Amino acid sequence: MSRLEQLGRDSLVYGLGAVVAKGIGFLLLPVYTRVFSPADYGAIEMLTTIAALLSAVLAMGMDSAQSFYFFQCREGGRAERARLISAILQWRLIWGTAIVAAATVASPLLNAALFGGHLSWPYFAVAFAGALFMQWMSQSVEVFRLLYRPWPYVLVTLAQSLGAAALILLLVIGFDQGLLGYFVGSTVATVFAAVVGWYGARDYLDLGTLHSHWWPRLLRFGAPLVPAGVAMYVMNTSDRWFILHYQGEAALGIYAVGARFALVMALVIETFRKAWWPIAMDAMHSADGPQTFRTIARVFMGTGVAMVVYITFLSPWLVRWFTAPAFHDAWPLVGVLAWQSLFYGFYLVASAGIWKAERTKMAMLIMFLAAAINIGLNWLLVPPFGGVGAAVATALSFGAWILTALWMSERLWRVGFPLGWLGAQVGLGAVAMAWLIAMRPEIWLGALVAHAVVGALLATSVARSSWGALRRRGANHA
Repeated sequence: MSRLEQLGRDSLVYGLGAVVAKGIGFLLLPVYTRVFSPADYGAIEMLTTIAALLSAVLAMGMDSAQSFYFFQCREGGRAERARLISAILQWRLIWGTAIVAAATVASPLLNAALFGGHLSWPYFAVAFAGALFMQWMSQSVEVFRLLYRPWPYVLVTLAQSLGAAALILLLVIGFDQGLLGYFVGSTVATVFAAVVGWYGARDYLDLGTLHSHWWPRLLRFGAPLVPAGVAMYVMNTSDRWFILHYQGEAALGIYAVGARFALVMALVIETFRKAWWPIAMDAMHSADGPQTFRTIARVFMGTGVAMVVYITFLSPWLVRWFTAPAFHDAWPLVGVLAWQSLFYGFYLVASAGIWKAERTKMAMLIMFLAAAINIGLNWLLVPPFGGVGAAVATALSFGAWILTALWMSERLWRVGFPLGWLGAQVGLGAVAMAWLIAMRPEIWLGALVAHAVVGALLATSVARSSWGALRRRGANHA
């Protein structure tokens, strides 16, 4: 099976699972926005944001290390891969438990500084524990992804999403547990999913021995990614911190709802990332690698920008249909925030040379630069423009991130990306999005413009010669 066929097949499966899993949370928006006020929703968003910082520290770059060394040690067979995976899990059990305990001890300081003292320590303990359990679950399903087994990945992920939704509704509505019920439900479901995931991946576990001999090698690869992970956290969440500081919890709640609708874009992008990453790792070590990356870059950007335009066009109606009136002002944020997901997904294409050369420290430097740009733009744009300013700042900083990664990556491994086409696609989509938000046209005119732009973008995604050459040279996966 060629790489393109593998990518298409796996993307379909991952996409189906992701649509259902993320769709559950999306469909619950009418419930959440009526059960929780904007201020409550803002508190949920901020506590989730803090837990995300903890996740960046917990990860220690081990996800990327597992993907890289899983293919590198293929000659050692299942036994060597089992030692690798077990070493990472053992590290997470020890390191993760210590970090969560320390963070919970520090929770009173966070409560006083960010929440006005109205949250007790169990809120933080449950949210932090949920972040740790999610790390354990994620590693188990990553094994399935690396083995090109998308269905077990999807089923475990679905079990977590369905279980979380059911428990949250039971605790919040049935037992009136409010914010605490929200986090308890999610955490309990994640524990269950982690157990199921590791049972399914038990053939790749060897826990009878402490495989600490792997740790120095894994940390040398992954540790430089920790600061990069923290920088990515800044890029993803500094908008929340600035909105909370300048606008308050209610404004943050509205912004968070806009971000939830932009998850439609993130859903598609994450589907691509999960299917693409193993194929990208394989392509980097093959003769047809540059052709693969050039073709995927043009297709990804063209179709992705087309989605941004279409999401922007639909956002006023989607927000009104799915949320309570207190949240209707979130619609202008949706299209702008969709760029973040698009650029995030494109990074795995643009940074090929960095990964091939194992220059993970360079990835850290690029991330620091983008995070600094993000903070500066939020500082400039949030006070005068509120949520829209935060969304623009985030999109621009992610754009700067992939441009820098692309430039450095090409210096390490020449791919020859079609920069002219990529720039034209982004420019056309940005102009169309800005027009749809600023002008708020009649539905017939908006539909006409949106569909015309989408058609043009899809047309620029197709390069028949590249697809033909890539299919002829597609190698079978080992």
